Amino acid sequence: MFGGASAKKDICCCLGCCVIPLAMDNGGQFTDTLMARANIAPGSRGLDIGCGTGDVTFRLAAAVGPKGHVVGIDPNPAALNTARQSARNTGLVHVAFEETDLFAIAEAGAPFDVITCRRVLMYLPDQGAAARALKRLLRPGGLLVIQEHDATLRHSTAPVPLYDQARDWVWDTVAAEGANVATGFDLYDLLATAGFSDIDISAEAIVETPQQASPLPGIIEAMIPRIEAAGIARPEDIDIETLAERLAAERQNCGATTVSELIFGAIARVA
Repeated sequence: MFGGASAKKDICCCLGCCVIPLAMDNGGQFTDTLMARANIAPGSRGLDIGCGTGDVTFRLAAAVGPKGHVVGIDPNPAALNTARQSARNTGLVHVAFEETDLFAIAEAGAPFDVITCRRVLMYLPDQGAAARALKRLLRPGGLLVIQEHDATLRHSTAPVPLYDQARDWVWDTVAAEGANVATGFDLYDLLATAGFSDIDISAEAIVETPQQASPLPGIIEAMIPRIEAAGIARPEDIDIETLAERLAAERQNCGATTVSELIFGAIARVA
């Protein structure tokens, strides 16, 4: 679910799905809804930024259909090898993967009909330049479909100190790696300033009830080396072997329903 970049670049590949299994991919259903609302035209030439192992790339490939073509880009070669193997396993011939990044491919100036970008912008130090690069990569009338998570809003119907601590382990690490954890609320201004038009912003809360199994322990388990490297917590502080049980007991004992973050989506066009 979360990742960062070289410090920032290497982490970008984690944003799609290469760290967190798909079943724990918070926001995956939101991605499907967002892409359906975008009404991507069959036969389009598409680009997926920060593709990781290809989760969003394959969604885009399905949207453009076999008469279209999709390129997924990422600076992480291991993630790209996994994506290429998945494409071979499923017989997808209208998908290609390239080891590069947004700014490098924007310099080439090859125009696309549609660009997808999920949980990447938040890790880029100059988000305004990134938004302008996305615009340069689109043909007139081209479509941008972008998704970002935002950690600046949280709420619980009862105190959940362990849950709050666990959530902080994740987001404090993400922030320490250089991410802007408020990118969701900044999304409209970034795109409007870059010159996009017809900007449609939507948002959805990630809600957990007392009876739901939380994805948070799995996310934390995958992130433990990064959490420790950022100086946020030690493995012994986290006690991952018992974390899921302790989190579930806390929510059930107090009957807490929580909103842990917001997912923002934007559909925008180049005039």
